[in-house]
Amino acid sequence: MGRAGRLRRPDLAGAHGELNTALHRLHLLAGLPSLTEVARTLSGAGISRSTIHDAFCSRRLPKWKVVDALVEVLSSQAPGGRPEEDLKVLYEVWLRAAQESDGRPGPEGRSGGGRETETRALLRALLPSGVLPVFEGVEMAARYLTATEDDRSGGDWFDVAPLEGGKLALAAGDVMGSSALSLSLMAQLRGTLNTLVHLGLPPHDALNRLSEQAHRLAGDQLATCLCALYDAQAGTVALSSAGHTPPVLLEADGTCTVLDVPTGLPIGLAADACETVTYDVHPGTTLFLLTDGLVSAPGEDIWEGFERLTTSLSRAQKAAETASPPLEDLVDVAMNALIQDVRHDDAVLLAARFS
Repeated sequence: MGRAGRLRRPDLAGAHGELNTALHRLHLLAGLPSLTEVARTLSGAGISRSTIHDAFCSRRLPKWKVVDALVEVLSSQAPGGRPEEDLKVLYEVWLRAAQESDGRPGPEGRSGGGRETETRALLRALLPSGVLPVFEGVEMAARYLTATEDDRSGGDWFDVAPLEGGKLALAAGDVMGSSALSLSLMAQLRGTLNTLVHLGLPPHDALNRLSEQAHRLAGDQLATCLCALYDAQAGTVALSSAGHTPPVLLEADGTCTVLDVPTGLPIGLAADACETVTYDVHPGTTLFLLTDGLVSAPGEDIWEGFERLTTSLSRAQKAAETASPPLEDLVDVAMNALIQDVRHDDAVLLAARFS
């Protein structure tokens, strides 16, 4: 089991099968180095052995950055290998496989099988595309899972905005309801908040201004939002909530806490109800923004969901061989601990680890 070439390949069709075959062929040309050996080479990229294993042997489509890193390493070991050319070919196959997938990789996560409804297609178009912005000193990962019922896809959203002065804004929001109207309002709120944070407003001012805009845009329709502003120079993160699910902070030593951020009123109810609190963040600290669909389930108190989330993250962090285990793996741990077969609401998880 130590070498990917000895592992049984999954029975995949179309571009998924082509991608799997191409990866195995490249591995063969590179002399079948063990997964541990490849993982050791990729340790600086934060890609674990299990993630590499999945790229070769799982039905789950690997993240492009994993394929990218594998091609760089294996091509350099293969006689006559040409990383740039190999990468171009693999990228084209990966892109087709991603488009064919029922569960596309990247922040949007997996959608349910079957024909896509107009509402879900609109949601997919409005979400951030697969690659999150690059910000020095911050590693990011995100997931977006839609409700298992097509007509329940609603207005959950997230956004990331690098700003001047070594600052980074992060946000997660939820428009109440599940309709094209909810999605339309979600897109407007997301765009407006992005503009406000680029003006240099602190989180509470940005949310209060957003609330003013929402009242004019949507009348009685409500939304919640959490806005975070990371200041790399100060080593702090400022947080403000408009009726939103609280964030979670995971320390490098495994301490995991639901942050006490004043809740405020939902977007659209008042223009002065939000306030900002600031936390110090240390190297290796990870901030998680989420929507209630991730931690709530019918017949269950939301704090039971938070207990599962914080416990699973704490255990994974403490069990890791390094203080900075792959962030993608930590996000997968959280999702596996919380996501159920039947989801009555959309779910968002946005993670940012500060170094």
